[in-house]
Amino acid sequence: MRSIRQQLLIGLFCGALLCIAGAGVGLYRAVREEASELSDMQLRQIAVTLPDQLSGINGARVVEDPEEEFVVQAWSDRGALIYASRPDAVQPRYLANGYATVQRDGQRWRIYSVERRGQLVQVAQSLATRDGLAAKLALRIVLPLLLMIPLLGGLIYLVVGRALRPLHQVARAVAGRSPQALQPLELAPMSPELRPIVDALNGLLLKIAEAMTAQRRFVADAAHELRSPLTALKLQLQLAERADGDAARAAAHAKLHERLDRSSHLVQQLLTLARHEPDQVPQAAAPVDLCALVQTAVGDHSTLAESRNIDLGAALAAITIAVNGHADALAVLLNNLVDNALRYTQPGGQVDVSAAVEEGRAVLRVADNGPGIAPGQVPRVFDRFYRPDGNQAWGSGLGLAIVKNIAELHGAAIRLGPGLDGAGLTVTIAFP
Repeated sequence: MRSIRQQLLIGLFCGALLCIAGAGVGLYRAVREEASELSDMQLRQIAVTLPDQLSGINGARVVEDPEEEFVVQAWSDRGALIYASRPDAVQPRYLANGYATVQRDGQRWRIYSVERRGQLVQVAQSLATRDGLAAKLALRIVLPLLLMIPLLGGLIYLVVGRALRPLHQVARAVAGRSPQALQPLELAPMSPELRPIVDALNGLLLKIAEAMTAQRRFVADAAHELRSPLTALKLQLQLAERADGDAARAAAHAKLHERLDRSSHLVQQLLTLARHEPDQVPQAAAPVDLCALVQTAVGDHSTLAESRNIDLGAALAAITIAVNGHADALAVLLNNLVDNALRYTQPGGQVDVSAAVEEGRAVLRVADNGPGIAPGQVPRVFDRFYRPDGNQAWGSGLGLAIVKNIAELHGAAIRLGPGLDGAGLTVTIAFP
């Protein structure tokens, strides 16, 4: 593909050549018309003045320009040819008075005839001669334009190079940056055509800077959160190695398994959070049945609910409730909400999962009668690795952060409210 410079140079130079060619053709036509009118006037002047010059001097040659090649003839009143300026190009006698265009021997002639003092005077000129004269005159006019073509080409080259100089400045400004230098470009002065490009580039740099900052913060938080479980694993392993007796060793191994489960859960949550970041490009959306999603989530968590003696139930609408979204992501969202509710609800508690339509919007809701969240802690519950104080259940502090990312991906709103019977917590996801 040609560069912008090449396209501009070729386009402008070809356009200039076409304009010069068009001007040449127009000049040739105009000069041809002017030359034709001038030659017609000369034909008439020669015809009018010839009888006086021939008085008593038959056979005298009329003074004429050799390039114009006029053929002058005169006949007496009896029809006898009494004068011919060019015996080698004698024309037949035409009776018509005035101008006429005739063709003889494959050549076209322009003729003017006039009767005067008993004589018929006829002056003829070849149209090819006229065209040659017009071409010579036009060439004299167009020649300076042709000589201007190299100068015009150089001027076009300089103008295009100067016009594209800001693009090279932008390219150099971007190429000279390090991966850490993501501050906006500041180029002054800047042509108005470049402003949208630079603004879009600055917007992209800002997004990249935000993404890198979020990534660094995520890695730092993940490293910080993984340090404690890994340290605890190492200590627990040392305790298991030093345990005396089978009972102590079994208890140490059980604790070690618990630590491993927590670490695995944390790593899985980190991977899930990274996979469902808002800036990730999702797969194509498709209709998702929320009722089927609720049934699957309740069925998957029924064993955990029974082990904790928690009443886990599903409340479904009588109609099919579908939203346009990503089934896997919505399953992760609902599983995190149900898992959090079961994890923090006390034994003998209750967790209800429902799908409904409220005010024309599809809604997913998970409600429990657990300890709930203090009002002062509500603004922070969606932060990564944040866990409210006073909770005995272990967790990674990433569940609601994942829920928030997936909800933002679907354009859904999250509402927190009181749980069942005024206790606990209710999380509502309202889709567009």
